[in-house]
Amino acid sequence: MAASLPLSHMLRRGHWRSAAMALALAGLIVGVVAVHLLRSEVGRSLQGVARSAALSAEAPVIFEDAQAAAGLLQLLATQERLAHAEIELADGRVLARVQRQGSALGRWVDSLAARLFELQASAPVMLNQRARGELRLRGDGQALLGLLGGYALGLAAAMVATAALVVAVTRRLEDRITAPLRALAQFTRGVREARAFAERAPSAGIAEIDALAEDFNALLAEVQAHEAELLARERRLRTRNELLRQQAEADALTGLPNRSSFAARLQQAVERAAERGSALGLMFVDADRFKAINDSYGHTVGDHVLVEIGQRLQRALRESDLVARLGGDEFAILLEPIADAADAEVVARKIEAQMRRPLQLEGLPPIMLQVSLGLALYPRDGRDAATLLDHADRRMYAAKRTQRGAVTAAAAAAAAS
Repeated sequence: MAASLPLSHMLRRGHWRSAAMALALAGLIVGVVAVHLLRSEVGRSLQGVARSAALSAEAPVIFEDAQAAAGLLQLLATQERLAHAEIELADGRVLARVQRQGSALGRWVDSLAARLFELQASAPVMLNQRARGELRLRGDGQALLGLLGGYALGLAAAMVATAALVVAVTRRLEDRITAPLRALAQFTRGVREARAFAERAPSAGIAEIDALAEDFNALLAEVQAHEAELLARERRLRTRNELLRQQAEADALTGLPNRSSFAARLQQAVERAAERGSALGLMFVDADRFKAINDSYGHTVGDHVLVEIGQRLQRALRESDLVARLGGDEFAILLEPIADAADAEVVARKIEAQMRRPLQLEGLPPIMLQVSLGLALYPRDGRDAATLLDHADRRMYAAKRTQRGAVTAAAAAAAAS
């Protein structure tokens, strides 16, 4: 049985999960909104800088003064923190260009920033309503990511402060809930150990816990009134359980019911079928070539095979059916309830399907599991357990002789006989 978790631990874990989900969602929303706003602001600001600078670049462009254009671009790049600025004339010639030199890491940061923000802007240099050139700008992605990192640090600090508040509130709530529960648990433990059923649980000041205490007090009153009756019932149940334990002996290897247990269950099933006028089926199952497996691989492997056969037979049956190991490599199956032989054939096909998969044991080649079975039906083949057992046993050996391992065919032959 799994160890129980303290309520304080469950409350703390629940609060932390709720807080973590809330903080993560808030952080995601704030982050997305911040990136969106910053992206829009960066795009508008850079475009405004481009239009303003285009007006200042009219004279250098008209006179094709590369030195003046370069000075303008350098001043612009310094003031506006630009990574790249250039002026291209209408004929495609670059009049001037200023570009920041950076490391591979810086270029990677710029590339990342370009995915988040609109860093490109351009504006025409006009003269008499005619474009004489174009000014192109690219913002500094490193600076923008630094700003975004500052926002992230601020958000992280807020989340840490919130987490600290959650811790404080959680501890107060835990003490408020768990203290009266611990007191109630201590009280109930004392009542149980001392059998002081006249005691009553005190009020805790919490409606739900008080309701629990009132129910417990009512239970104490009932226990006090019926203690003698319960003790007598306990003695009767103990005697009955001891008798059932002796009757329900299981096979030591497979854990399945053994021969004596199966015989008792079969007798009970026959009596039920006689009272109800219903039918039942009895199958004898024998492992084919089991002696060869024992001789080839040893008894340990043989035991593995028997356990596996028992488990596969169980998987092929309904919950109402019973499989038992009679001894050696022989098993028996009680099919209850059953309508006719067709139901048994369905079970036989399921058994065949279960046995089709080879058993793979470490260090050994795959072992094919094959069984032969014989079927007897109540009341067609007998009206008592002994007769049914005899019919099923004879038909199983007939199936083994005629067609070893052919489960479905053997069942059909037994049903038709």
